[in-house]
Amino acid sequence: MGYKAEKEKIEKEQALFKKILVCILVFCVLGGCLFSFFVKPESWKYYVALPNVDKRKAGELRIHYLDVGQGDASLIELPDGRVMLIDGGDGSEAATKSVLRYLNALKIKEIDHLIVTHTDSDHCGGLADVLKHKTVFNAYLPPSFPENGTKYAEFYAALVKENCNLFYSSRTTSLLSKDQTMEYPYSVQFLYPYGKMVDDVLAGKLTFSDDNELSAVVWLEYMDVSALFMGDAPQETEEQLLKDDKVGALQAIGVHLQSTELLKLSHHGSKTATSLEFLQYLGVKDGVISCGKDNLYGHPASETLARLTQAQVKAHRTDVNGHIVATISKNGSYKIEYIST
Repeated sequence: MGYKAEKEKIEKEQALFKKILVCILVFCVLGGCLFSFFVKPESWKYYVALPNVDKRKAGELRIHYLDVGQGDASLIELPDGRVMLIDGGDGSEAATKSVLRYLNALKIKEIDHLIVTHTDSDHCGGLADVLKHKTVFNAYLPPSFPENGTKYAEFYAALVKENCNLFYSSRTTSLLSKDQTMEYPYSVQFLYPYGKMVDDVLAGKLTFSDDNELSAVVWLEYMDVSALFMGDAPQETEEQLLKDDKVGALQAIGVHLQSTELLKLSHHGSKTATSLEFLQYLGVKDGVISCGKDNLYGHPASETLARLTQAQVKAHRTDVNGHIVATISKNGSYKIEYIST
């Protein structure tokens, strides 16, 4: 082949290469336009870097203790397909990404039941953003009035805007009672606060200096495996629950407190809760602590970790283990796995 012919060949190859590059560029632009048409620009970040979590199998109940840093969020996939979210992180960019990416990884578009344990921003701060991207049907709120400028006020306004069904969390509030006609019967019950306490707070007859004293406590049971979610309840609430159980008040509503295998520790493992008496009475096997790496509060407290060890409770920590998943199978066994973040 002569020099001229070889040069023409090279020029043709270069021209073809440029055309291919242009086609690829056009394809990417069109793809981006289509993606932006179906997905709002501000939510793109919630569809990338999704956690690698498997789909729930039939008959399983799964509890996902989400890693939201120094905050709290628990996602529950119920065996009938319904979804429950307890709290939603502190509203920081990282925490909100963690919650929404996890929901998107599971292809969850609707949340049947949303529980806000109390008004502290590290529990409710991210929920206004959750409402922007997911449909919430029922919300259960603490007996507290929204204060202007707070994360809770922002969330409450979003709830009203979305026309969600609103309830106050209390032992007298109906949540999800076990129905034996269901293929996979389960129950979810508020243990605290009391109904009269909620009524008195809302009527201005009773006040508390610390919202933690009104923190919702939630009990879940499936196939004789029980899980307890303590929010930020202080030790005084634990003592009251033990008193109630010893006189039969909890058994009367179908709660068997002493069969609690899974415990979501109160207040990120603070030393002000999770007493040794409480742990030993419940018979807890696995305790989950939600806290941020190297947090300023020193959570979890060394005293609390020591009590877990003394009570022979295995500790699982979001700051160490990432997302923590407890899967209860239809045969009554359960396992705990970690998903890195």
